[in-house]
Amino acid sequence: MIGRWLKRMVWPAAGIICLMVFSCSQEDNPPRDEIPLIKDALGAFEKAVRARDRVAIDSLLSDEAVSEGESAGAILDKVYPGGDTAAFETFGRRSFFYTKGRANVDCFIMADSIDPGRPIEIILEKKDDRWLIRSFDRP
Repeated sequence: MIGRWLKRMVWPAAGIICLMVFSCSQEDNPPRDEIPLIKDALGAFEKAVRARDRVAIDSLLSDEAVSEGESAGAILDKVYPGGDTAAFETFGRRSFFYTKGRANVDCFIMADSIDPGRPIEIILEKKDDRWLIRSFDRP
């Protein structure tokens, strides 16, 4: 009697739990078509930093980043700590993970291809259909 009751209760309960887990995991998984958009945002940011284009960098910052004091000048000071004599080639050795509205990019500020680089974390957030820089700081 107890065995039959368990079968009637356990299997439906297990099915409900599986559905809940599956639906939750589906909700958290961002679409893969965001990856090229994130890479494009990082590429535009890298290009603006390489050109030391303050206007372009500021246009890639989120409103929250600006309200917390992030600016093109602050970013350029982190990338080029030696001022005009400092070099920058790329944000190298990138790795990132993302959700539907946030991307964390761990990378290194590299002056050339043999430079081991300085670690930096770039956090992007999605606003409407654009990925914008939320923060740019050491991990």
